[in-house]
Amino acid sequence: MPGNPTILFIHFGESSFVKEDLRILESFGEVRVFHFQASKSGFSLLKNFVQQVFWLLNNTPDADLIYCWFSDYHSFLPTVFSKWLGIPSITVLGGFDCNKIESLNYGIFCSSWRAPLGKYVLKNSSLLLPVDKTLIKTDAIAKHWGESHPNGVTQNIPGFNKNNWEALATGYDPKAWKPGSLQREKIVSTVALCSNHRTALIKGWDLFIEASKLLPDYTFKIVGADPQLVPELKERYQPGKNLEFLPPIPRQELENIYRQSSVYAQLSRAEGLPNVLCEAMMCGCVPVGSAVFGIPHGIGKAGLIAENPDPDKIAELIREAHHNAEELRPKARQRIIEEFSLENRTTRLQTIISEAAEL
Repeated sequence: MPGNPTILFIHFGESSFVKEDLRILESFGEVRVFHFQASKSGFSLLKNFVQQVFWLLNNTPDADLIYCWFSDYHSFLPTVFSKWLGIPSITVLGGFDCNKIESLNYGIFCSSWRAPLGKYVLKNSSLLLPVDKTLIKTDAIAKHWGESHPNGVTQNIPGFNKNNWEALATGYDPKAWKPGSLQREKIVSTVALCSNHRTALIKGWDLFIEASKLLPDYTFKIVGADPQLVPELKERYQPGKNLEFLPPIPRQELENIYRQSSVYAQLSRAEGLPNVLCEAMMCGCVPVGSAVFGIPHGIGKAGLIAENPDPDKIAELIREAHHNAEELRPKARQRIIEEFSLENRTTRLQTIISEAAEL
């Protein structure tokens, strides 16, 4: 039916941004969803591949478009089918599917079997939608963060010179994330789901903890730490009494954390455009972030950027951020409203899909 495309939606995890895109697509099309169950078990992966083949055979004949979140093994067969049948395919790129940090074994390009599948998807998708342009090619700003520069698709796929991509940031609803008061206590927070030390390093928790030791008059909160990981982190880094570890909490409860915090720190060594950073800014947190991939773009001039992974400098930036909070707090919220609104993503996705499906 004209104006009502049939979209095959492929993902391997119901993250908040995946759910948001699904809601957007369902608002103007018929969406059929395949959830590829991520697993480390070879048998489970094989089972999912077989199930996906039969699902694609049943659903591609009358589909107008294939839409995948992330370039990885779960999007390989959908991209193959799109090429065989001449159905346009769109792949959203989020971060780990574009980058390679060998020291942390981070990114699909560190895997001998996932890398070829991801490369096929990147080379053969009709359109790539990275959440930030640095996922295609990093800017020089990341040069002081070790393996974060150079990186991106063009670095990890030699000869990749396609122009079939468009940076499209994830979107945020100002009604869902309300600002707190201008005056706040000296509270610094960071949020990530983390169950192992490698992920903690990717998210920069070691830097966060070291910075907390230098600011004993501030309260630091790490939200999303698996309780089984906390003893290891405490043993490794010996944090002070001013650091709190909080377990994973529902997304809707994060607003309370953000509205209490004066500063939000995103010190990741690898990241696309962090949802939690944008949500915290929407709630009026002054951001302090690493000079890595999409983080500087998210922050803009509404916060402070750590040019080096140096805890002493990071502590100085946190102190500066809190000192200038009354000026920066409104700017942080306005930055997300103006540059990363849910309305903008919705409007652009409607146009992109209509054009791709030739409706």
